[in-house]
Amino acid sequence: MPYDPLPHLVPDQCGLLVFECQEEVIGETAEFPGLRADVVHRNMVENISRLLEAARAAGVFVAYCNLAFRTDGLAVPNTPRYDQKQVHPVSGPIQVSPVVSPIEPLAHEFVIDRPHAMAAFHGTPLESALRDRGVTTLIPTGVSVNIGILGTTIEAIGRGFRAVIPRDCVAGDPSSYTEDVLRYSLRNLAYISDSQTISEHWGAGE
Repeated sequence: MPYDPLPHLVPDQCGLLVFECQEEVIGETAEFPGLRADVVHRNMVENISRLLEAARAAGVFVAYCNLAFRTDGLAVPNTPRYDQKQVHPVSGPIQVSPVVSPIEPLAHEFVIDRPHAMAAFHGTPLESALRDRGVTTLIPTGVSVNIGILGTTIEAIGRGFRAVIPRDCVAGDPSSYTEDVLRYSLRNLAYISDSQTISEHWGAGE
């Protein structure tokens, strides 16, 4: 029998996280075609947009964690993919691909541009921001369940937060693997729900 996430979705105790929903990651020219295919298949961006609208109306804390790179090539994640990046001696600004439309952050919302690690907490101020706002439940959305969403959920649990994952607001590569991760990994860590259920719950007090 599925666990009920609704008792843990009190708006002022929730934080909605939009993870790496950027043009270079999931946009039309993204370099991850399998991931983009699952994003499109699941209508992920449209579902996140609906959830964001409900979250903002209910006063839920909204945060973004974006993939970023230093122009000198330093501090990239120490993984095989990024070990091949060139390091240049001259430092420069951090480069960040924009968040896709229509789920861009509002001017006042909390945005992290993260050049290192593969999840949302390590080396970032996310935990402090969540605790400052009294958040006890994190709602991760975005990509990918292969690494970032799974890793962020594990980090959240390890820091004492609960996690609720709207299954239609995350994607992976390939699509079949998204279902496997939700079924065999994430459901053992987080409450699994969907954008409509959560949005309707947040609108119940209107």
